[in-house]
Amino acid sequence: MDVDRAALMRLFLSDSEDELNRLEAEVLSLEAHPDDVTTVDSLFRIAHTLKGNASILALDRFAKLAHTLEDLLDALRTRRTVMTKELGSLLLRAVDALRGMLASLRNSEPEDAAKHNSIEQELIAWVAGADGTVPADAIESRAAFPAEEGSLPVTPDGQWGPALRIEMVKIDQLLDLAGRALVAQGQLGASLTESFAASSDVVEQHQLIERLLMEMQDWVIDTRMVPVSIFFRSHARTVRDAAKAQHKQVRLRIEGERVRVDTGIGESARDVLTHLVRNAIDHGIESPSVRVAHGKNPEGTVTLRAAQNGNQVVIQVADDGAGFNLSKIRARARLLGRANVDSLSVQELHQLVFAPGFSTAEKVTELSGRGVGMDVVRRRVEDLHGTVDIDSTEGAGTTVELRLPLSLSVIEGFWVDVGGTDFVVPLDEVIECVELPPDRRDEAESEGIVDLRGEPLAFVHLSDLLGASGKPRTLEQIVVVRYRSGRVGLGVDAIRGERQTVIKPLGRLFRSVPGISGSTMRPDGAVAFVIDVARLLRSVARPSTRGFVSETTLVRGPAEI
Repeated sequence: MDVDRAALMRLFLSDSEDELNRLEAEVLSLEAHPDDVTTVDSLFRIAHTLKGNASILALDRFAKLAHTLEDLLDALRTRRTVMTKELGSLLLRAVDALRGMLASLRNSEPEDAAKHNSIEQELIAWVAGADGTVPADAIESRAAFPAEEGSLPVTPDGQWGPALRIEMVKIDQLLDLAGRALVAQGQLGASLTESFAASSDVVEQHQLIERLLMEMQDWVIDTRMVPVSIFFRSHARTVRDAAKAQHKQVRLRIEGERVRVDTGIGESARDVLTHLVRNAIDHGIESPSVRVAHGKNPEGTVTLRAAQNGNQVVIQVADDGAGFNLSKIRARARLLGRANVDSLSVQELHQLVFAPGFSTAEKVTELSGRGVGMDVVRRRVEDLHGTVDIDSTEGAGTTVELRLPLSLSVIEGFWVDVGGTDFVVPLDEVIECVELPPDRRDEAESEGIVDLRGEPLAFVHLSDLLGASGKPRTLEQIVVVRYRSGRVGLGVDAIRGERQTVIKPLGRLFRSVPGISGSTMRPDGAVAFVIDVARLLRSVARPSTRGFVSETTLVRGPAEI
């Protein structure tokens, strides 16, 4: 039988990554519960599986390191050694080394042989130093795990497990086809409706096919959705390493792990969560002695929680630490030249930490304090069409809340006309729509500000930002959108309405176009572009006499500059 080695290699890389994630999670669990025999057995089986899979593909270096790790875990399993923090650190370094080998295989790059050999020797030395006296009831036969055995996913009756790995690009292509089929179906429906010759049977058949296509599209979208636990649990290692580096005691709590989110959203938010978790431990959680002095448990808690709210997933990173020191924030703001600091509300002071270069850290650490963190967090969240807010109580802790769309593939779109061209604004970013009276249009364009029920609203016409031109500007409608901690009015020529929108990634030629995040198909089959509100408004600059305003004006309003 011919074997597609490339396909087997892709499967090995994917499976091994999952197994290493499991291995890491089990090591962390065993550190917390050193006497858990079930966890030890699970660790041994994972290492055995990794070794067997690598042996099948003749990946000798990977198999050798996995085999050495298996020997150490066997010593742990047969109680020739015991679990300690030092052993936990060694096991985690072995996981990192195996991950490094996977990365080298995936990218066809040479591995860091010296580093991996060093880890292997540490594993061998630990096994050699283990006590050779083994209790009789602790000995288990290695024959149950033969070296040549792979990890074929089979059921007890010898049949395959019903799982299938599909590359995300193929799912995206299938989703695109479903969207195009729905557009074609809509065009056919319009033709049938206009035709007096169309019988009721034909129309009913058309409607049935349309429902089936919509159901197929929903199922394709659902295949991209995964539980947030996949992304949350990977941060157990982050908490462990960061707490150890800071000589603190911290545990991770996970809530709402069954909430599902688009794979792309979860992967894109992973780095953001990593930074927020590390920041919580570095800046938030106090040292054990300080916590005890304040009547707290010496062990702090970082909580990752998720909940679904309509078309959004709400993710919170909370800690029970010291909270934000408002005095330090005010002092730092004055140092940076911020005016009217004393008049700012607590929420406004919290928002200052998102400014570039803003940090109250007294010293730079390996985790944070360089002033390049929270502004990057906000930008990355905005790039995902989300928002980020902070709630903190001094002495009690801090919660950073991210609101992200459930999916970047399909959104509820708000369609508008700008210069005779259709554009789509994500509906979650739209607050309201108002009509601009004709006698206020000139003032709005010249000042960049409109009066909205007695409150100033920063304003800019989308045609100025997008370079759209065509029919004469009427400037009759304003779409009020969320932008950071404030709101902005976007002038449009007409409002088309709401519609579920399947987003396609931009081609290479258009990826550098500012303010555009993707494309979609209009009902007539033509292309419309999806607006990235955050990126678009970040490009806004003075002078206001041309209808442009500074970013500060967009968020705060002119009276507070």
